[in-house]
Amino acid sequence: MTTEMRNLPLFPLHTVLFPGATIPLQIFEDRYKKMINYCLESDSMFGIVLIKEGDEVGGPAIPHNVGTVAKITNTREISGGRIYISVLGTKRFRINEIVQDTPYLVAEVEVGEPEDDPYIPEDELSSIKKATSEYVEHLLSIRGGWATDTPTPPNPVELSYFLAQLLQIDMTKRQDILGNNSCRDRLDACKKYLEQANASLSIQTRLEVNLKFSRH
Repeated sequence: MTTEMRNLPLFPLHTVLFPGATIPLQIFEDRYKKMINYCLESDSMFGIVLIKEGDEVGGPAIPHNVGTVAKITNTREISGGRIYISVLGTKRFRINEIVQDTPYLVAEVEVGEPEDDPYIPEDELSSIKKATSEYVEHLLSIRGGWATDTPTPPNPVELSYFLAQLLQIDMTKRQDILGNNSCRDRLDACKKYLEQANASLSIQTRLEVNLKFSRH
């Protein structure tokens, strides 16, 4: 993978975006309205980074070093002068230097860090995908739904990001996965969290079923 050096506007948030994932955002601060308008006039790209110190609103925020380039895919104005946007995560980036801090952060970043060999044996991928299907089935069962199969990306790199976005884990763990250059390490971490969640959700699912039938 080739890397690219560029200056990138940053949006520090209390969330982690992974490549291939989409999230909605409501923009209401003037500084970020300016940033979004600038992006729309150029290439619609900015960086989403997890806040290390500080707040999303008002004062300055210190971001983690690794984030994801977000491409604006949809935008519309809503009540109160706010802007609603949808973004798609594209590539990871690493911050080299903050080059502007007002009215919003701009950093010199390296986009598209090199990855290790993404080859993962098919039996390992099958095991991970099986754990993923079980995880989704548990979540849907608790919410009163059901699923027969969970489509997953065939590419190991894309799969690692798909799973990291899917998992309901805290932001520090999500950031650790995003910052890891090893596809295998990311998949191993995701599998560990899947297995832990499945063990817990299996108990919760049984309790939900027992409670449901005990009412009859």
